[in-house]
Amino acid sequence: MPLWKSKKKEKISIENLIGNNSGLLNMISPDSIEEHRNYVRFGGNFCRTLAVTKFSSDIEANFLERLHNMSHNVSVIHHIEPTSIEEMKKYLNNSIREYRTKGNDRYARDIDRIEAANYIENQKVLLTNLVRGKTEMFDEHMLIHIQATSLEELDMITHSIKTQTSQYLQVKEPNCRMMEAFFSALPVQSHKVSEMTKRNFDAESLSALFPFDECEIFSERGVIKGKNLKTNSIVMVDHNALLNRNEVVIGMAGGGKSTYLWGDIVRRWIQGTVVRIICPKGEFGDKVQELGGEWIKISPMGENKINLLEIMNSTIPKDETRNKNESESSLLHQKITRLKTLFTLIYRDLKDSQVEMALLEQVLVDLYDSKNINWRTDFSKLTSKDYPILQDLYEMLETLMKKEERYKQLDRLYQVLYPYVKGSYSRVFNGHTNVDLSNDLIVFDIFDLRDEGELQQVAMFNILTFLQDDALKDKNIKQIYVDEAHILADPNNPLAMKFLASMYKLIRGFRGGVTSATQQVGDFLSAVDGSRNYGEAVILNSISKLYLPMLQEEMNAIKNRTAENFSEEEEKLIVVRDADRNKNAGKGIYVSGSKKVSIQIELSPEELRIWDPERYEKTYRRKAING
Repeated sequence: MPLWKSKKKEKISIENLIGNNSGLLNMISPDSIEEHRNYVRFGGNFCRTLAVTKFSSDIEANFLERLHNMSHNVSVIHHIEPTSIEEMKKYLNNSIREYRTKGNDRYARDIDRIEAANYIENQKVLLTNLVRGKTEMFDEHMLIHIQATSLEELDMITHSIKTQTSQYLQVKEPNCRMMEAFFSALPVQSHKVSEMTKRNFDAESLSALFPFDECEIFSERGVIKGKNLKTNSIVMVDHNALLNRNEVVIGMAGGGKSTYLWGDIVRRWIQGTVVRIICPKGEFGDKVQELGGEWIKISPMGENKINLLEIMNSTIPKDETRNKNESESSLLHQKITRLKTLFTLIYRDLKDSQVEMALLEQVLVDLYDSKNINWRTDFSKLTSKDYPILQDLYEMLETLMKKEERYKQLDRLYQVLYPYVKGSYSRVFNGHTNVDLSNDLIVFDIFDLRDEGELQQVAMFNILTFLQDDALKDKNIKQIYVDEAHILADPNNPLAMKFLASMYKLIRGFRGGVTSATQQVGDFLSAVDGSRNYGEAVILNSISKLYLPMLQEEMNAIKNRTAENFSEEEEKLIVVRDADRNKNAGKGIYVSGSKKVSIQIELSPEELRIWDPERYEKTYRRKAING
């Protein structure tokens, strides 16, 4: 007699899995269980398990997509076991013979003959593949488990499932066997209604039962973006795990763009991200201030300034196209290049005049040299007061035009600079930088510049260059929000938009990201230089995208000018008509990498209290007391 005897394998059951842990059993058990003819009640939950008894012969890949994407509490269960190929060959051979007899019966109806012919054809293909060893066979059992909070809801979901799947599936209720069906839906390898559901599948057909699309965007940690409209689960993105932190938000006025930005700003900031916001509409200042952030108003009547000519001691990103043996450009070279772009925004004709551009560069080099700033300067030792200001440039131009004939070509630039130096814009641009970036939540409010023509664009570009340099100073995670980013776009001068597109590429190497938002899709995509569309480049360099309600022409612009594609269902969600402008507000399509979901933008109670006190009081029926 052997010393060691093999232990008899115990049958898997819930009791065996739980063992003697009665405490756990008491915790998970409902207060009562009632089995009815076609449902089971567990405490306050009503459950029904449906058996799939038949599949259509013409199923296609992912044909169960609508079932998998239902927003109700519905689970699809499969019991799959490999089966003997030899036995299957015998079964198919007998089955073909049987159906051939049925089809040849002189009393058979036309429909019976057609069904028999189709069945024989399908089984012959399968038998051929088995004989040639091209496939494997499986016994497949499919169940659909439904949970609801009321019997009425349970019946409604059941009816919806039967209606939506009737083209491909025959579904039956295992009446008077609901507990057996319930146990069959549990992950304990026990199928008690198998005689109702057994079907034979080859490997290719079996693959059609499983979803190939991803209807969820959910990370274990990250930032909540909203609610998945199809599954009612939250959409959560871990930006640290993505290729970059860049994002773009597109939607018409009233579509939920600002609401989304506010929620995203707060949630990233709470998690430790340093947040900077450029706000042309004046929406975020007081709200950021309530959170303890800094509200910097850039106004013709204000005192806050960012010196156009200051050079922040920052890192120069390495140009990927530059030869490794070439030396890095100095910060002065980088600043002069940016200033040439900025002055084309102030003086539009400058872009098309090489001579004026070259003369301006000479003046800028001389101007910095007059302050002992050159290609070899150590900028870490300089303060804001050490840099020239716009008035210094203005006075140098005046002097040079009097002394040398060639500089008279800059007379028009000199004239255009007057409002920026001595006129109505001087309090915005003429002076040393006096803003403090020590706060980790800052909004730059340029709303007061809205009626000053190109002034908002000049201010936005100046702030953007300032914030990029700040982001490149260290490896702190920083997110720069650019609302109304289409202000930078100009079909006649794409340079400002070009800077934004390049910023999307450069900042990702320094743990930073940019979120651009626009409600003017046509303008946003208008900055084109040859075959290069800089608005499209911003979208392409955004790993995350949010498309909110928009007009049909805006949707057409996105499809025609970018690589983004939308299904008919997605277009129906976000394309609005005049009559229903507010109907889908806050609903959209969120894209994260290769994943895409339908989303509903929602704020937490506290976020809503600060953002929209009136809506907060209406929603939660309590006073929105500040502080």
